[in-house]
Amino acid sequence: MPQDLASALKGSSLCRLLSPAEIESIASIAERLELAAGNEVFHEGDPGDGVYLIVSGEIEIVKRTGGGDRSLARLGAGSVLGEMSLLTSEARSATGRAIAPSVVLRLPSPRFRTMLDIGSPAALKIVAGIAEVLARRLAVTNARVVELSERLDGVAPEVARSKDEKLVELHRSLQVWSF
Repeated sequence: MPQDLASALKGSSLCRLLSPAEIESIASIAERLELAAGNEVFHEGDPGDGVYLIVSGEIEIVKRTGGGDRSLARLGAGSVLGEMSLLTSEARSATGRAIAPSVVLRLPSPRFRTMLDIGSPAALKIVAGIAEVLARRLAVTNARVVELSERLDGVAPEVARSKDEKLVELHRSLQVWSF
């Protein structure tokens, strides 16, 4: 089984920096999960339990809002989800749900943190990979905020100013500007 997990890890962008031996060390803590369409990988509000790597299938990331569930992203094979739980111990900020039969690998937080505590090069490279994932997602978020702001160009100045202030405040509260 660990060899199967190692093969699956090789397909993940998160593991692209790892040597074969380092992939084996990550495979030793990984857990394989098979999900039917509609099954949740994790639920918004649940404690973070680890990071997930999609081996096959498709996972939708959904956020609860006052108007119902809002789809944030659809992720396919090779993608990473739930990465923030390896870095923080906060509750899940969204739900991950399989929209097709899927296979994911979970790297459990406690085991991964143990690897970090002993200075495992594999764990440190995974953290570097997570930083890349988060940086890409932040760049997309910044672009979307700018796009929304530009949509205000054609509206009445007082409405635009009010909405622009709300966008700036939203971005400030999320602390997502990157430079």
